[in-house]
Amino acid sequence: MKALGIYGGSFDPIHLGHLLLAEAAREELALDKVFFVPAAQSPMKNHRPYISDTDRLELIKLAIKENPSFTFSEVELKRKPPSYTVDTLRFFHQAYPDYELFLLMGQDSLNTLTGWRHFTQLFSLATLAVGVRPGYPLQVPAELEAYRRPSAQSKGIVFFHNPEIAISSSAIRERLRLGKSVRYWLEPQVLKYILANNLYTGNN
Repeated sequence: MKALGIYGGSFDPIHLGHLLLAEAAREELALDKVFFVPAAQSPMKNHRPYISDTDRLELIKLAIKENPSFTFSEVELKRKPPSYTVDTLRFFHQAYPDYELFLLMGQDSLNTLTGWRHFTQLFSLATLAVGVRPGYPLQVPAELEAYRRPSAQSKGIVFFHNPEIAISSSAIRERLRLGKSVRYWLEPQVLKYILANNLYTGNN
C-alpha cells in the first residue's frame, strides 16, 4: 500500500533538523511523499509564529524544492486557528483514501501527546512515526503503551533513526536576533530569503 508522511509544526523557521527527520522517515518507512504542514498556531504554544504565514510557507517551499518526495499543504493555514492535528489527519484520510498515513514527530512531541486534542483518535487515523530529538530517549510513554502495537483501535507507534542534531527554531531565531551566524543550520536558499527580508532580526 502506498504511504504518506504528514509532518506538522510551526516551522518558524524550517531548518536542517526538520529536513533530516523527514528524509530519514521517508527512506526508512518507504513513504511515497512527505507533506510539510505549517500550523496557523500550535495549540501547545501561547503565541502566533514570529513571521507571517506567507513567509513561513515560502521558506518551506525553498527548503524542499530539490526533493521530489517532499511537498507541502496549506490545510492548517486555511483553517481557523488553533491547528489541531486530529483535524488535519481527517483531511488527509479523506483526501488520500488509498494511502496509509504516518504522522511524523519527534520524541518530545510523543511525550506530550496525551495533551493533544482527541489524541486517541490520532491512532485510528495514522501510524505515529517517531524520530530522535536530542535529550529525549526513544521510548513509548507508559500512558501510551496500549497504543504501541497495531490493533483494532490503533495503527501503532514506530520509531525511525534520524541524525541526532541539536538544532532548534528557537535557537536560530535568537542567533538571528543577536546578529550571529546560522550558516549550515538552514538550507542556503532559506537563509538567503531570511536575510534578504530581515526576518527574525527585529528590523522587519
